Amino acid sequence: MPYRGPRASRAEIVLLAALAGWALFPLVLLLAHAAQTHTTFTGADGLIGADGVLGADQLQYLAWARDAATHGLASDLFTLTPSAHVYLEPLFTITGALSRLGLSLPLAYLLWEPVGVIALFLAAVAWARRAFGYQLAARTAVVALALFLYTPLAALFSWVQLGSGRFSFQLYLLGDELLAAGKLWGYVPSAIAVALVPAALLAVERALDPGHAAAVRGLAFGLAPASRGNLWAARTGPLAAAALASLLASWLHPWQGITLIVIFAGLAVWRRLRSALVLAVPALGAALPLAYYYVLGHTDAAWKLASHYEVIPRLPALVLLAGFGPLALIAVAGLSRPRGVVIEQAMLLWVGACFVTYFANDAFAPHALQGLSFPFAVLAVRGWRRLRLPAAIGAVAVALVTIPGLAYDARKFIRVARNPSVEYYLPSADERALQWVRSRAPAGGVLAPTPFAIVVPSQTGRPVWVGHGYWSQNYFARARQADALFRGAMRPARAQRFVLSTGASLLIADCAHHATLKRALGPLVGSVHRFGCAEVYVLAPRSSRR
Repeated sequence: MPYRGPRASRAEIVLLAALAGWALFPLVLLLAHAAQTHTTFTGADGLIGADGVLGADQLQYLAWARDAATHGLASDLFTLTPSAHVYLEPLFTITGALSRLGLSLPLAYLLWEPVGVIALFLAAVAWARRAFGYQLAARTAVVALALFLYTPLAALFSWVQLGSGRFSFQLYLLGDELLAAGKLWGYVPSAIAVALVPAALLAVERALDPGHAAAVRGLAFGLAPASRGNLWAARTGPLAAAALASLLASWLHPWQGITLIVIFAGLAVWRRLRSALVLAVPALGAALPLAYYYVLGHTDAAWKLASHYEVIPRLPALVLLAGFGPLALIAVAGLSRPRGVVIEQAMLLWVGACFVTYFANDAFAPHALQGLSFPFAVLAVRGWRRLRLPAAIGAVAVALVTIPGLAYDARKFIRVARNPSVEYYLPSADERALQWVRSRAPAGGVLAPTPFAIVVPSQTGRPVWVGHGYWSQNYFARARQADALFRGAMRPARAQRFVLSTGASLLIADCAHHATLKRALGPLVGSVHRFGCAEVYVLAPRSSRR
């Protein structure tokens, strides 16, 4: 009779439905508001982007996907300086390919949403079953915490607005990084990468100790017990799975790659190098994308600029203490000696590796904390059980460290979705202008005002002179110049010198900017194309300018 792993419980099905509902929540809000206001959804569904620009990162992802659809490899479309097509990322490349087959680009990208939901849910369930087998209550608590953990003080400070604005925001940012389900709001590559880390660790355990791993009750993936007669064959499949999961996790989110390498190195040392060769295989898988990103950051001008731009610095010690302190008090009680069990060693190393990655990176350091909810969930549930606290109080505690934070984020997105933000919604006139630029305008780069400029590359495939907070050089200075031009705040001579200095061939004035530029630009303008309240200025060839 074939071996079958434990079926999903009703509680796990409820958590899956909650995760799917959470993932779809922003999309439903945005599409409903777009229908009510007769605007077009841009495809951005994230809450925070570069420099606080809503949806900025998703619009960058869509720009890469559109560029990859044409060239195979993507370039930086947020500069008019020639940028090489050097970027290969699996999700964006496949998204671009789907758009070439006829799907709209936003729809092609949103197809990854259910993939992220399923990947995160299966990873949480597998992780919980490996820790607690058929113990349903403990297993359910682990899944809930792994997916929906939100630091309690972050939720409290956000709701009642305690402390300074900066401190509250930093604490909110910490809570947002720990919330695994939060990555489904616009950051699906990160969600899938987080899910691949426990998958890689569980596969590594089977590769290192196939007999013990197969004998554990509630085996994570429901696989048949390994044959004792062929240990190499029993190791080969899990080892290949671990290497592939590590490679993809690192490729989709490099911070997870660094974390995995630290875990594998720690396991090798802990096991006195007995398994060093086996662990080198998944470590190599995680290292290959990191080497690729390192080369990009040191050889390509656009990637060099982005990799040295510190958008999210390390959080102050007080923020880390306030965010992690209450959680650590519970998790410490769950600590125990691994006693040679691979997954127990890996779990403790995972916690340490997150902080090693955090302090080893100068830019985007808080991203290293993503995925930390998985080991914490197991430690917290174990600690609660060892303290012999009532199960009812435990259920209340799980609710307190999940629901308030989720409710705050939901309320925040409701408020954001109601505003006519150009990053999310395009008025009809703006959309028609962008369609004309995409399909009929002469070749060349675009100069547009902010924040409208950030939408241009993903909608047209055209590069812009300024648009994204850390992919456009000297973003703030350039944004001020571009916005002054489109407000009509530049005198003709200065406006003409400025436009010539950008190297743009097209200027797009969206409906939020009503100044007429033809008089200011004078002989530079070859033609003007009006689409209601939006205008596209095509600059005349140099030979025809007087």
